[in-house]
Amino acid sequence: MRPEILVFMIPIIAIVMGVGSAMLKSYFSHKERMMDHMSGDQIAELERMSKLADIFDQRVQVLERILDDEVPNWRERNDKTI
Repeated sequence: MRPEILVFMIPIIAIVMGVGSAMLKSYFSHKERMMDHMSGDQIAELERMSKLADIFDQRVQVLERILDDEVPNWRERNDKTI
């Protein structure tokens, strides 16, 4: 690479990295502040929904095991996931 190009690229890269790191710091501090503003009811609701999601995940796993036993090739015929 030619030295003339490096003279311009190094300061530009330094500025972009500085701005980028400041933006990341701002994003994560905002996210942390938002978590601090959650009320007790919101935290309880979030925990309740998390427990429900775990229960639903367990039920789906049980249903998939039953299907695996009863219909051996069901995944190949019906799986539309990416």
